[in-house]
Parts: sequence; structure tokens; C-alpha cells
Amino acid sequence: MKILLINPPGEFKTPIMPMGFAYISAYLKSKDKNIDIKIIDGWAERWNKESDFKKLKDRVFESKADIVGIYFASPRYNATQKSIETCRKALPNSIIIAGGPHPSALPIETLKEIPELDICAVGEGEITMHELIKSFENNSPLTEVSGLAFRNKENGEIIITKPREFIKNLDDLPFPLRDIFPLDRYQAPPWIKKRPCFPMITSRGCPYQCAYCSKDVFRDTFRARSPEKVCDEIEELIAKYGVKEIQFHDDDFTMDMQRAEKICDEILRRGIKISWSCLTRVNLVNEKLLRKMKEAGCYLVMYGMESGNQKILNAINKGFTIEQIVSAFQITRKIGLKTTVCVMVGLPGETEETVKDTFSLLKKIKPNFMGCNVLIVYPGSRFFKLIQSGKYRGRLRVLGNKTIGGTTGIRGNYTVFEDNFTFEELEKIAKKLTKEFFLRPQYLWQSLKDIRSFSDIRYYLNGAKVILKSLFV
Repeated sequence: MKILLINPPGEFKTPIMPMGFAYISAYLKSKDKNIDIKIIDGWAERWNKESDFKKLKDRVFESKADIVGIYFASPRYNATQKSIETCRKALPNSIIIAGGPHPSALPIETLKEIPELDICAVGEGEITMHELIKSFENNSPLTEVSGLAFRNKENGEIIITKPREFIKNLDDLPFPLRDIFPLDRYQAPPWIKKRPCFPMITSRGCPYQCAYCSKDVFRDTFRARSPEKVCDEIEELIAKYGVKEIQFHDDDFTMDMQRAEKICDEILRRGIKISWSCLTRVNLVNEKLLRKMKEAGCYLVMYGMESGNQKILNAINKGFTIEQIVSAFQITRKIGLKTTVCVMVGLPGETEETVKDTFSLLKKIKPNFMGCNVLIVYPGSRFFKLIQSGKYRGRLRVLGNKTIGGTTGIRGNYTVFEDNFTFEELEKIAKKLTKEFFLRPQYLWQSLKDIRSFSDIRYYLNGAKVILKSLFV
């Protein structure tokens, strides 16, 4: 069986290995070493021209794949649709399946809108993909495979099979298969400390109910790999690829604070020398844990603050208070860890006054870096459904193939929310907030005081390049 996995052009300027494909590939190989898996990563290869899709057609044809799997995120809608159409022209008799957040949230709509697509995978993909392969090899009905949406060949009716059960024990999964990816093309953010830097995911699912978040793949149930398995993978990355830094891409690395501490203990017990960063929530840290994290090699914690106004935080079900934000940043800075904060503009109830509240809080908590972007409304999110039901005034607006400003410069198809501000006004607000934050004399003085070594100088210079480019180019 020949499998081709395609990652369409991505929305960030620094392409990251598609870890979902890496896990699926490893799982398939663990079940059948004779499965031939190839990867085409349009994000890593920076497709941006019509000629790139012509090359894609040739490469897809050369693969002779029996099944083509395509990752589908809502912001990449146009590029993904075009990739699917290209694959259908190249391999008219092969099966094309799309998985990821968009088809998991909207499987029926996706199949109706893209007739060249055969199947949508809904939820986790490892077992679904393996059972799908077996179904075709044995010529058994697709209705026996959980987690699928597909068309009835006789009448075109869309059939959705029973939901895919979650993998209860993530330790049962093999480590992600990275060798088949173009490793030299992936880039970590410029402000990381050490290279090579690789991503890792140690958990799935988040029980919090933030209104803007789409969780149609991993849902609400938190599941995590054991500290021993996490450290086994770190050691493999060091031994096999010479990795010097890890970015943990978990939604909330410290969701289970005891587990996070045990990971740190295991890193220290094994004498693993590695720098790392993680993303978490302000209500999921304490001084003891943060000290242990620093001792185990952590140097940067990223927090999602979203807004500096408590009414807005309550409106989006964020689940923490302004006081908890202030406390978390005070403790993190006291211990000597660097911080990055993520904020949004355009949340329900946003006004000029609430934007001022956000800016005032940013000045108070003093993060090392800050990312500010306009709220994107993802299909499947609670916010998307509430707007459609009339819960909030305002409207949803779909943007075409557009670059959204702020510090990330993301490109694709986006649904935005317009209430007191238009999208264009929100873009200006995000850029103004970013400028006013980074160009303050207090911020520049704070950054100078934080410098302790040559690596710190390089760290801030690399970050400054990205910030200045986003603001002035």
C-alpha cells in the first residue's frame, strides 16, 4: 500500500513539522513495515505560486499513491481545496482523505463543498488511518471504520460512522516518525536560544471551555504521556538529531502540575541537558513547579492572557482572573524565567476602553515578548456556534486569501468577528498596541536589564528583528 501525506501551504512564516502526520506515519509503520509512506510539505517548501501546484501534480502522479491524506485547517481552506483538486487530476482513481480541525468540525459541509474529496477523518487519525487501509485491502465496507464521513456511492448521501474512541494510553503510540520529513526546511522561531530545536507533544485534549478554541480533534478529555516516555523521546532526539532545544507544543503543558514536575524530576535524574519552552495557563503554575522547571532546563513560559479586561475574560469563559495573571507573571519573573504573552483584540465586548485595559495590564506584568492578533473565529468553536445562534450582536465575516497583521503575519482564509470594530480597524488596533508596547522606553530598559550573557543579546536581537519587521515592513 502506497500512502502520500500532504501538508498544504501554512499560515506562519516559520514552518513547523506536522506532528499529526509524524504520529500517523509512525503508527502505520508499527503495524506494517511494508507500507510505503511519502510526505509532501507545501508549508516547508513555501508554496506561493501557481507553478507550485503544477509541480505538486507531477509529484503526486509520480507517487502512484493508493491513498492521499491531506491535513486540513480552516485558515488554509483555499490552498487545501486546490491541493485536493490537484491530487484528483493527478490520481483520478486514488482515495483522497482529509483530516484535521476543519473536517473534524464540518465533515458534511467539507464533502459537499469539495466534490473531489472522498473521505473526511473526524477526530484522532492514527487508528482511523490504519483501519481505513485495512478496509481497502480487505474490500470491507467503510461503515465498519469509526471516525469517518464519506459519500454513499449509490445515491451520494453522506454517511457518518460512529465516533472514533480516543486512544486512552498515549504511551502505546510509537514516537513520531521524523525521518521522512524535510528536516532541513523546518524553522524554529528566531528568538529561541539553541539550535537544532524540535517540537514535541506530550499530551492531548483540554478540559477548559475557552469560547474561541476549536477542539474537534482531541476534544475535552486531557490525556498525557508518562514522564518516562517523554524523557525517552527527548533522549532519542538528542542522540539521533543532536537536538539542543525542545518546544513543547501541548495546549497546556502543566495541566497536570504533578506530572509536569515529575517530567522535570526525570530530566534531572537522567542528567539530560536540554533547553526548553512551553505553553500553559496562568492558573496552572506555582512557585515550586516553576523553580523545578527552570532547574530542568526551561527558560521560557508562554501564557495565553487574551485580554486585560475581566468582563471579556468572563465572556469567553477563560477561567481565570486578572489577579491570577498578575501573580503568575510576578512569580515567573521572580524565578528568572522569560515570558511570552498572547493577547487578542476583537473579542466580544471589545471597546477602546477594554483595549486600554489590556495595554495597562501588559505594562504591569512586563512580559519579555508579546504577540497581539485579531480574533479568528474557527468552525467548531463555541464562539462560532454562539454567534450563529444570535448570542452575540455583530457578524461573522469571511476573509479571502489575506495576510493578517500583528507579530505573526499569517496567511489564508479566515472568519473574523465584527462588533464595535471592523476587521480593518482591529488590524490597526493590534498593530498600534504592538508598537506602543515594544517601543516604550520602559520595555527597552527592562530588556537591557535582563541581559546576562552573549546568548541573551542574541536572543533579544533575533526577537527584535521579527518584531520590527512585522511593524514596519
